[in-house]
Amino acid sequence: MMVYVPLSKVYHKCPAEHESVYAKRFNAPTTTHFDFSIRQYGRRNEYPAFFCYTEEFALLLETIYQKHEQLLWSLGEVSTLLMRQFELFSVVEEVRATSDIEGVHSTRREIEDVVNGASRSPRFSSIVGKYLALDNRTDFRFETCEDIRAFYDEFVHREIAAEEPSHKLDGELFRKDAAQIFSATGKIIHQGVQPETKIIELLEVALKILNAEEIPLLVRVSVFHYLFEYVHPFYDGNGRTARFIVSYFLSRRFHKLIALRLSLSIKRRKKFYYDLFTETDSEWNCGDLTPFVIGFTKIIVATFDDLVPPLEAKIKQLIKFKERLKALVCGDALTFRLYEILLESSVFFAQGVCMDELIGLTRKSRNTIKTRLDSMPKEHLLTGGGKKIFYKLNMGMFRT
Repeated sequence: MMVYVPLSKVYHKCPAEHESVYAKRFNAPTTTHFDFSIRQYGRRNEYPAFFCYTEEFALLLETIYQKHEQLLWSLGEVSTLLMRQFELFSVVEEVRATSDIEGVHSTRREIEDVVNGASRSPRFSSIVGKYLALDNRTDFRFETCEDIRAFYDEFVHREIAAEEPSHKLDGELFRKDAAQIFSATGKIIHQGVQPETKIIELLEVALKILNAEEIPLLVRVSVFHYLFEYVHPFYDGNGRTARFIVSYFLSRRFHKLIALRLSLSIKRRKKFYYDLFTETDSEWNCGDLTPFVIGFTKIIVATFDDLVPPLEAKIKQLIKFKERLKALVCGDALTFRLYEILLESSVFFAQGVCMDELIGLTRKSRNTIKTRLDSMPKEHLLTGGGKKIFYKLNMGMFRT
């Protein structure tokens, strides 16, 4: 397989060939051209954007669909309850990761409390709510600039404006003033487009690409993600918003767990992720989006690779705990089944299960279940929640 070499590297390795390689790629019959141009910050020249379909990209697509089939097979043996707990666990990890990428401090406990409904603070409540809605297959509309603004207002704008009033949007839909991205040394490495009319114009192009079903999904979401960050329509929250939109579209094609773990995968490859933007912005890259699309697709492949190991590790742990339950639990078959359910509800995300879930999983009456729960040693059972009580297993019982 021939690896696609970015034009910027072609220039640095062999400047004399740069122009001819660019022309060959730009004019190739397998090249798709987009209706926007790219200009590196501080440079004069801008270049029309394009993407070359390559063997490398085709193989990545094949890999993704193979891994998706393998994932569905692996998840087929996971119980509904355990899957739900893993999804909640993934929401916490994803929200924390997408915030950390932007330098927004968070703790796992802080986000868990929001997911559980135990937090009274509005911080992270909107973003958690959107990821939970994604988990529940809620439909979102991303077709117009007004859609983007409406989503952003609910997603992070209110929280951002409350914490930093100067970041409140001041344009008709987006920002009026400049938005700049700085390097670790304080150097400006990118500036979002201006004026607002230009922001709107380019976002309309980005949304048209995102919804163009004649273009492969992985190309669409990659190009949209790059262009959204290039435009930088908001003073803050651009990355979190763009990543959620990509996750949403991935959730419509692949298993929702992939969508709920994309930012975690990006965070683990943060330098690679940011280098993709830098490479694509480069004047010597001449508007070639191919390295970005290939690189972002590799991150999605890595998301599949990152997903199965922690799930399999927890399942192995669960099997061991179930074996230990046999020595720790006294009671009839229903009591043991309740212990198993409580264990599954505690191994990933310790929210627990409510009475209605216990009734549904055991098909026994409320009174029957309540009698069994009351018979359990107090040190085995934990409860939590507000109006709705959740029951969970005290995992400390396995350390005795």
